[in-house]
Amino acid sequence: MGLEKDMVCVMIHSGSRGLGYQVCDDALAMLRKAPEKYGIHLPDRQLACAPVSSPEGRGYLAAMAAAANFGRANRHVLAHKAREIFARTAGARLDLVYDVSHNLAKMETHEVDGKPMLLCVHRKGATRALPPGHPDLPADLREAGQPVLIPGSMGTFSYVLAGIPGGGAFYSTCHGAGRVMSRHKALRTVSGTELRRRLEMAGIAVRGASARGLAEETPEAYKDVNAVVEAAEGGGLCRKVARLVPLGVVKG
Repeated sequence: MGLEKDMVCVMIHSGSRGLGYQVCDDALAMLRKAPEKYGIHLPDRQLACAPVSSPEGRGYLAAMAAAANFGRANRHVLAHKAREIFARTAGARLDLVYDVSHNLAKMETHEVDGKPMLLCVHRKGATRALPPGHPDLPADLREAGQPVLIPGSMGTFSYVLAGIPGGGAFYSTCHGAGRVMSRHKALRTVSGTELRRRLEMAGIAVRGASARGLAEETPEAYKDVNAVVEAAEGGGLCRKVARLVPLGVVKG
């Protein structure tokens, strides 16, 4: 993957922002009557669904693809700006390890009860982790397996992993440490000003749009990413490749 010890790495995590939320909001309104229309029984009123091939299903997938395209374009712009800054200030070149979208539904063929089946696999808070040799991988990644990016939180480690043969869950693994604290609870736990001071004392520069938004993302609001990665690797979903340490944090 081109990663080496003590190399400076940039990890960019950006989504479709309000567009993704709007797609979900619109889809829920559209799908609310779909189960009754298609004779589908759901165990909970908060659930919603429709056949993939139905007008409602196709409409949702198309809107979701638009949000994914926005997110991908957003990451490309951010990456381009990062390359310009590194070239200008350090005379260094940034090479791309991997760009991957998550929180998406994809049409994939998987084995179910011993038979190949075409499935709509929706990974929420998860990402694909294809194994070495998988035909969907580009040639330069086929030997190593698909890179898996698991970000931690501000001030904690992040990880680069790879898919492995026999990976369960339709070749999927988690896409982050995951929250253990709601945004509202995080706001009651720490102020943005206090968190900024704490991170800066550790040598971590933070540029948040607001103190409130910064407090919502306090490291305490997330699970221990080390334990999460150990569980993913121990469960046979992926293998560790590299650990990324925020600049300014003492390596442990």
